[in-house]
Amino acid sequence: MGGIILIGLLSFGAVFLGVMAVAAPRRQLMRKRLGLDKPSSIASERRLEGGFLARNVAPFMKRAGGRVASLLPHNIIHGVERMLMMANDPWSLHGFLAAWLGAAIGAIVFTVWLTASSNMSPLQVLTLGGLFIMLCVTLPYATLRRRVRARQKAITHGLPDALDLLVTCVEAGIGVDAAFVMVTEKTEGPIAETFTLYLRQVGLGRARRDALAYVAERTGVQDLMVLAASVSQGEELGTSLSDVLRTQAEGLRVARRQRAEAAAQRAPVLMTIPLVLCFMPAMAAVVVVPSVLNLLNFIDG
Repeated sequence: MGGIILIGLLSFGAVFLGVMAVAAPRRQLMRKRLGLDKPSSIASERRLEGGFLARNVAPFMKRAGGRVASLLPHNIIHGVERMLMMANDPWSLHGFLAAWLGAAIGAIVFTVWLTASSNMSPLQVLTLGGLFIMLCVTLPYATLRRRVRARQKAITHGLPDALDLLVTCVEAGIGVDAAFVMVTEKTEGPIAETFTLYLRQVGLGRARRDALAYVAERTGVQDLMVLAASVSQGEELGTSLSDVLRTQAEGLRVARRQRAEAAAQRAPVLMTIPLVLCFMPAMAAVVVVPSVLNLLNFIDG
């Protein structure tokens, strides 16, 4: 029983990782050297050059993903596409949908094989197969959602420090765009990628407020959206950009401190869970059980 479940999980994991590896968009070397390696739906769906997987598997996945996209409701497709965008396009839309379909088909095939080859009762097969199908269907979406949340958390955590550095550079007499370049050089991770995308949009001719609104929309981070709205409002009112950035940096520091205080206040509540599950049964066994045994011996005596 345990061996069958282990074989099924390992098979699903191998297939899922293989499909995700093929679905991930490859960046062109020349575009990377020129700083134009921007993930987009067109670039991520471009056919890979060379290799068996590129010539055979990738086009099939694209067609399968397109068929799934045509069958699912538009709001679901839009939600998945937006989550892929907020995750910085780790996979193409059709590739992710194909992996989702492959996971569901693999779970159904495993359930059918389990029914035909095992000696379990129909109820056991139905229960185990249903749980395995639910796991395989929800795992791709849960993986994407976890990646989105991790990226948003990293941006939220690093944005106050990045704005402090940006304000320092601007107040030192460095131009705004040069200050953004310096921040991207001194930082790393999603916040650096976000500001790099902002600089690329400004280099393409977009206004600063439009470029900042664009990157804020791509990340889905509330603090970055508030910053974009404040910059837009400041430009309309004629306020200096350095003043707007300084005010937003102070507000973000206060918000980060408030989030830390709220997390500290939740800690005692969360600590009660391991206390109840681990310590209380042991204390009950040590304190209550001897008393009960002594009471039973006294009654029998």
